[in-house]
Amino acid sequence: MKEIIPIAWNKKALKEHRKEIIYSAASSFVISLGYLIWSHFQGSVFMWQSISPIEQPSILVRVFYSALAFAVPGYLLYVAGFYKFLHNVIVRGLRDRQLYRGIKGVIWMGLIFLMYEVFGVIVSIANVVISFFYNIFNLVLYISPGIGIFLILTILGTYGLALAKNRLKLPHN
Repeated sequence: MKEIIPIAWNKKALKEHRKEIIYSAASSFVISLGYLIWSHFQGSVFMWQSISPIEQPSILVRVFYSALAFAVPGYLLYVAGFYKFLHNVIVRGLRDRQLYRGIKGVIWMGLIFLMYEVFGVIVSIANVVISFFYNIFNLVLYISPGIGIFLILTILGTYGLALAKNRLKLPHN
C-alpha cells in the first residue's frame, strides 16, 4: 500500500499561485495575439508597444511571499546553520527566548520583503521579454501577414498538441 505524504504548506501555496499566474499570462498572450491580428486587418501601422501581461502581485498576498521566503532564502539560512547559531547565542548564552523569537520575526519579515522585491524584478523582466516577442510578432505580421498568421497558428497548434498529449497521455514521437 502506498503511503500518503502530505504536501508542505509552502509547496501547496506556490503550486496554487503558479497555476493562476500561468493561466493569466497565457490568456493575456492569446488575447494580445487576437488583438494583434484584428488591428492588422483594421489597417493600423506598426509601432513598437510595451505591454505588461503579468501583473505585479500586491504586497497583501502574504502567503505566497511567505512560502517563497521559506522555500528559498529561509531554507538556505537553515542549511547554513544560521538559526542554530542564533539559538545558541541568544537562548543558551543570554537565556532570552523572547529576544530569539523577536529576531527571527524581524529576519522573517525581511525575507518576505526581499522576496517581494526579487519577485517584482522577475515579473518586470518577464513582461519585457513577452513585450519583445509580441512586438516581433506584430512586426512579422505587419511585414508579411501570411507568414505572421502562419507563425501564430504554428505556435498555438504546437502548444495545443503538447497540451493534448499531456492531458490524454498520448505517446510522444
